[in-house]
Amino acid sequence: MPNQPAYRQVAVHGKFIRTPSFTMRWIESPDGFCRFCFLAKKKNGNAVYRNKCRRLLRPLFFERVPHIAKPVWAMIIVSDNSEVMSSERMRESALKVFKKMEWTDGLDAQG
Repeated sequence: MPNQPAYRQVAVHGKFIRTPSFTMRWIESPDGFCRFCFLAKKKNGNAVYRNKCRRLLRPLFFERVPHIAKPVWAMIIVSDNSEVMSSERMRESALKVFKKMEWTDGLDAQG
């Protein structure tokens, strides 16, 4: 997102979707572009864990961008701590979000 007020706008006014691994808060994009930020707090784990979460989630969300009819600004907040997190669990949660948001075009072909 372009600046700190944009983060606040999403955090305060955004709609949300909860999954077992993370929460996504989102608003319709005021500038017509999809923008995502990925947050993993210190209470969830060390820096290595937080970076791993971002590395797993970033490609999952950005590959969906061509299939998003209405662009959004979204904040993805990881809720899993390092003991329960797995890459498969993150992917399953992301798929749940994509289905709820109706971003599933081409999803079946990718597997």
